[in-house]
Amino acid sequence: MLAARKINDEKNIFGGIFTNPMFISVWLVIAVGQFFIIQFGARVMKVHIAGLTGQQWVICLVLGVTVLIVNLILKFVPDGFWPALGDENPDEIRESNLEYDAIRANGEKNKSKKLGTAGN
Repeated sequence: MLAARKINDEKNIFGGIFTNPMFISVWLVIAVGQFFIIQFGARVMKVHIAGLTGQQWVICLVLGVTVLIVNLILKFVPDGFWPALGDENPDEIRESNLEYDAIRANGEKNKSKKLGTAGN
């Protein structure tokens, strides 16, 4: 969920994470829900009656963080390395890239206006 926040090989997946309260809310509900399901949902969810130990939680968190590391490494692999899927028209790809660049430039302008650095 964290790695899916940024696309187009943006490296900092945590950039602006606290500017989206809906994302934070959903993320917290999922994290807290998973904790309670594992620790207290023994009979309903068919997990161990005592939940996980502290050591097991650490192992789970470390394994989860490895996904973020693999995601970062894959961002440095050129797109041409992977096989093309689908039948995208090269003109549509160029048009999409131009639209993305325009949206990104507009976002940067808006950010600088909010910070009061426009025209400085």
